[in-house]
Amino acid sequence: MLLPESSEETFEVHDLPRGGQVVVWGQFVCQIASYPETIKDTMGQSHGVPQIYILPERLFDITLGVSRAEIEFPIYFNFYLNQRKTQLVCRRHQLRPIARVLREAIFGPSWLNLEPDYAPGVEPADLTSEMAFFKKDPKKPGGKLRIRDLVEFHVFDDDGKVQIGEVEIELIGLDRYRFKQNGKLRELSFRAPPKAPLPVSSTRRYHPPFYGVTVIGSGHGFDPSADTSGFIIWVNSRGILVDPPVDTTQWMRSNGVDSRLISDLVLTHCHADHDAGTLQKLLEEGRIRLHTTPTIINSFVRKYRGLLGLNGAQLRALFDFVPVTVNEPVNIAGANFFFRYNFHPIPTLGFSTTFQGKTFAYSGDHLNDATYLENLHQEGLINEARLKDLLDFNWKADLILHEAGIPPVHTPVDTLLALDDDTKSRLYVNHISADKIPHGSGLKLAQPGVRDTLKLEVTPPELWLAQRMLDLFSGVDLFWTLPVLKVAEFLRIARYRKYHGGEALVRTGEPGNEFFLILSGQAEVIQKGEFLTRLGRYDYFGEIAVLLGSNRTADILAYTEMEVLTVTARDFLRFVEGTEIARTLRLVAESRLHEGWPLMNENNLLAKLSVKQKTQLIPYMRQRTIPSERLLFRAGDRVRCLYLIKEGQVRLTRDNGHESRGYRGALVGRVKSDGERHTVSAITESTTVVYVISMSDLKIFFRENPGTHVRFLAAERGQITETL
Repeated sequence: MLLPESSEETFEVHDLPRGGQVVVWGQFVCQIASYPETIKDTMGQSHGVPQIYILPERLFDITLGVSRAEIEFPIYFNFYLNQRKTQLVCRRHQLRPIARVLREAIFGPSWLNLEPDYAPGVEPADLTSEMAFFKKDPKKPGGKLRIRDLVEFHVFDDDGKVQIGEVEIELIGLDRYRFKQNGKLRELSFRAPPKAPLPVSSTRRYHPPFYGVTVIGSGHGFDPSADTSGFIIWVNSRGILVDPPVDTTQWMRSNGVDSRLISDLVLTHCHADHDAGTLQKLLEEGRIRLHTTPTIINSFVRKYRGLLGLNGAQLRALFDFVPVTVNEPVNIAGANFFFRYNFHPIPTLGFSTTFQGKTFAYSGDHLNDATYLENLHQEGLINEARLKDLLDFNWKADLILHEAGIPPVHTPVDTLLALDDDTKSRLYVNHISADKIPHGSGLKLAQPGVRDTLKLEVTPPELWLAQRMLDLFSGVDLFWTLPVLKVAEFLRIARYRKYHGGEALVRTGEPGNEFFLILSGQAEVIQKGEFLTRLGRYDYFGEIAVLLGSNRTADILAYTEMEVLTVTARDFLRFVEGTEIARTLRLVAESRLHEGWPLMNENNLLAKLSVKQKTQLIPYMRQRTIPSERLLFRAGDRVRCLYLIKEGQVRLTRDNGHESRGYRGALVGRVKSDGERHTVSAITESTTVVYVISMSDLKIFFRENPGTHVRFLAAERGQITETL
């Protein structure tokens, strides 16, 4: 965007592709908001990486699920490459959370207790001394780097003004800024990037290997041409995300990877190129088991709680934390993981994974340089045991993914060049730009994408089919409320069946005498000769016809080779008898046929829910008709439920007399928790039909969809009328 003006120096505002805006006014250059990896946008532009950054009003973009204050890599770039401090402009209330983010990311935890990370009786590595090594700078007071050596903070004063050199910056509204230079004024409003439309899902769903690795990105934080390093480990054909890059969900969708195949995530450390995508993943649909050490998870929580506006407990509620023990075998998704702490500026993990007799080794960010480490041992920084641990990388593994970069933060390429040909044949390099790998060296860049998935051939265990059936059972949302005892019954009544591509599973008009669950492959739904959708693993069909005793309303044809589980109508009805499933299915069917389903699409928050999430929420919605002039709740009352208006209108009044109204599609109430109190009074102004959702039911829904809870809280935070 170019704003015309008469002066010789134009006032330019450039929207960055990844988010944020760069202002160029003569020699003055600044950036408003810094989204993850925006440094890759500015590195190639004529103005270069800015020195001045203005933080926007909200530090976190809840729509995109990412930070707007990701200045870690711009700070590195300015300090180490341009030998200058980054100038950071913020509001007074932002100073503490952003300082905490920078301390955790750049220098790591200020205090360490590593005992919970190790088995009882095992002496932990002295990470405190190792972290201090990276902060050492004899030229600085005290002989070490501090945040103030890298960043200079500028806080808007009580008049909303701040002076940076010859330019005065003034707050003139919510994310509106006035710039003054040499008596001239220019104004602009910060624009958040729109949420990119979801990429078109691949026409074919990806069928992962029994054991292997799919690389999502193999670059680093300063590589404009590549995604940052992250990958998926496939074990039993289920995925474990490792340090997922930002927008991994979109990447998975465009590559045909079903997100339901992944419920585990390994976080190796809290540098932005490794944890920004982790936070984004936690805020998306479903719930994730997060595997890392107590030290790293505590750092992650401290780093991001202030940006999100949550306390530590609320942030931890977004995921299921599964602590790993360093230097001890840990089972994740059926494979044995062996973690260790690397040599890096902050606590960082590397690991190896063994499954069915074959091993995958991942270096993680690490200095793997024997000469350098032995010198540190001679200087007394690391002891003999730690030296042995750091040098004991599993070069004999069947598959190796090893990083490379600039020492002492990363492994020099020379270490990998010195390896023998046999080891190089099993080795793939990541965290490096492709042009840094010497041609003809025998080293290979880890190629991103499902087509280049690295497979390890292993023999499936004898109980593989039973394991897959159990995985399918646990992955189908319909069964989530069932007791554990139902699992054995399911294994007894389910029948395994195969179909070839083009074969019909069911035909329109046939009696609904079986319930189907897809174990592998894809099927197409055809109604009246028209294609409706494609189904795959974890999808099911036939439940409504079985429940209502009706005929099939569509053809289901195998699009690929398929494996399915079937349950006869008699067994299915007996299986769901006395459970919530029958009621849930009826409610879902009625809502799709009548008002509940389309009504959700008229609400800004509910419309963003996935089909799966809407299916989960519908059973908790109770329809009620309320006469005119009836009190729903009074200001000061405890929050008990949430109302979704179907017909009529509701008047909301604050204690100061301010009034607003809610109409069809509005959610009325608060979503915080039991014990919170209403800030307004709500009264119907006509006969009103509403869907009522109790807070106890909403808690259950939010537990399975924690990212949705955060989005609801963020929406509520910006409202004063209790309408969402």
